[in-house]
Amino acid sequence: MPNEEEILRNPITYLPGITIAMALVLGACMEPAPPAADLRILTLNLHTYQEVDTAGLPESELTDELAQQRVEAYGAIFDRIATGISELDPDLVCLQEVGEWPDGKCITPGALKFGSSDSNMVHQILSRLPDRRYSYTMDWSHFGWSVWLEGSAVLSKYPLSFSESRFISNADTIPHSNDWKSRNVPMAKLEVPGLGEVSVFSVHTGWWDDPDEPFQQQYRRLMVWVEEVSASSPVTILCGDFNVAAGSAGYEFMLEGSGFADQYALANPDGFLDATIGAGADGWEESDDGRRIDYVLMNDDSPLEAVRARRVFTSGELGRVSDHVGVFVEFRLEEAGRPQVGGK
Repeated sequence: MPNEEEILRNPITYLPGITIAMALVLGACMEPAPPAADLRILTLNLHTYQEVDTAGLPESELTDELAQQRVEAYGAIFDRIATGISELDPDLVCLQEVGEWPDGKCITPGALKFGSSDSNMVHQILSRLPDRRYSYTMDWSHFGWSVWLEGSAVLSKYPLSFSESRFISNADTIPHSNDWKSRNVPMAKLEVPGLGEVSVFSVHTGWWDDPDEPFQQQYRRLMVWVEEVSASSPVTILCGDFNVAAGSAGYEFMLEGSGFADQYALANPDGFLDATIGAGADGWEESDDGRRIDYVLMNDDSPLEAVRARRVFTSGELGRVSDHVGVFVEFRLEEAGRPQVGGK
């Protein structure tokens, strides 16, 4: 081995060999790169423009001008969401509490078309992703905070071959009403190369044992619909805010005998109780600690397995944008024999 003086006198002679030797040593020390994901999914509750308020005014007193100011004030939040989507590069994005200001509020609810206003949160996010061509479907459920159109959405990198939405709330609930407990779920089918048809539902349910709109009834209706429309899909995914805490009776009801499994818990079992909302979040005002209520569920017989899962849009990763954090799960084609959490 040449000494330092010889190397300095003749760097061209010795440097290539030294570089190769160093590369071999470094390569032996480095951990192998994680396998590439075949499908990446993000779910996030956007909280319907509630991360910014109008001082001294309840939402019910917002005017068109004040609502537009709210949308403009949300610009930094939309920038953060768009940056996060660019970095995570999800194939599918499920969003809940998608807000939109209803231009011309005097129009009857049934005549209002969700997505007709630039204030729609999906439009605001996609406008900041000029190089990310997402197809999407969305629909609204009710007036959130009495004035905002509030709904859910499915965004996909792949073209949608089919989409629809259905109410899973009680049949006597007037669709698109001021009853904030009504729930409308959009779904889509798409073809993923090398995988086939995927059905995905963006879900936002009510609470366990709610006296007016119990989770149990809404979830049963959802699963009847899932079975009806997803029979041809090797992969069916239910994403969103289910309003039942991990480990609770509602969680057990959601999974037991359903044929679906909690993918975050599969990929990240030590994070079973990772909170996706904090104490006192909207709808959980009486809770004194955080809860995990946002899930990515997938059918047990899917050819995919969850290999990585984490919370995003946290104070430590990508920054907060809502009273919920996001859930990001990566999948690859499944190896035989992997156990499931919940489900059959």
